[in-house]
Amino acid sequence: MPLRSDWSTASCPIARSADVLADPWVLLILRELFSGRSRFDELREATGAADSVLSRRLSAMADAGLVRRDGAPRPAYHLTDAGRETLPILHAFARFSRVTDPDGSYGLAVSCGRCGEPAASVDWCTQCDEPLDADSTRWARRSRGGEPFVLATGARA
Repeated sequence: MPLRSDWSTASCPIARSADVLADPWVLLILRELFSGRSRFDELREATGAADSVLSRRLSAMADAGLVRRDGAPRPAYHLTDAGRETLPILHAFARFSRVTDPDGSYGLAVSCGRCGEPAASVDWCTQCDEPLDADSTRWARRSRGGEPFVLATGARA
């Protein structure tokens, strides 16, 4: 019995997207790729995924066109244009985290890398009137010790 349904050929665009992106490991891998990590060992350490889990997810992400694998013997994984298009989805998760973390202890602050203003939208800077994309987004959050640290600034694929 399969662990989940296959929605890859569904007529519903949300179901087709969920077929690729609804896996929590995929979302965490995307987070790390946007944060500038690209090597398998970096991704494993940052996500906490077992080698087999990470390998399967990276293969599935490559098959779906989200990442490309470059180099050998220590390959690096890079976001494709399709992978970069997932940024607003990660921003939506960050915004939703306010529900699960109302005091903001571990929230992800998304801001515009051009003007520094906090993002009021998942895909657009209302101050600059420009899109928030992988080249113009800054992520920051507090560490467990309470100190802020930058996760990504204008991350490039």
